[in-house]
Amino acid sequence: MSDEPFPGWVEVLLTDAHGAEWSLFDKPTAFDDEGRLRGNTAYPVDVDVACEVVGRGQLADGTEVLTVSTRLPFGIEAADGRTEFLVDVDQVRDVDQVR
Repeated sequence: MSDEPFPGWVEVLLTDAHGAEWSLFDKPTAFDDEGRLRGNTAYPVDVDVACEVVGRGQLADGTEVLTVSTRLPFGIEAADGRTEFLVDVDQVRDVDQVR
C-alpha cells in the first residue's frame, strides 16, 4: 500500500495462465469492499479483482483458460494499460460465490 502520490493506492499482482505477473494499481475499494486493505494491514493479502469473462479456450496442454477483462466495472488496468488477461478457469469465481 502506498500513500504516494495519492492516499490509499494498492498494487495487486495478477498471475496469468502462463505464469506472468501483472501489476494492477488502484484504490483499495476497487479490490476490497470489506475494508481489509488499510495502512496497518499485514501484506500480502489475497483479494478479488472484478472482471468480465470475454473468452474461453484451452492451452496446448489442455488446460482450460478464460480471457477476462478488468475494464468493467472499475476500469482497472495493468501498468502498461492492458485490461485483458488469459487466466486459469480456477482463478475466476462468480460474483455470487464471492459474497
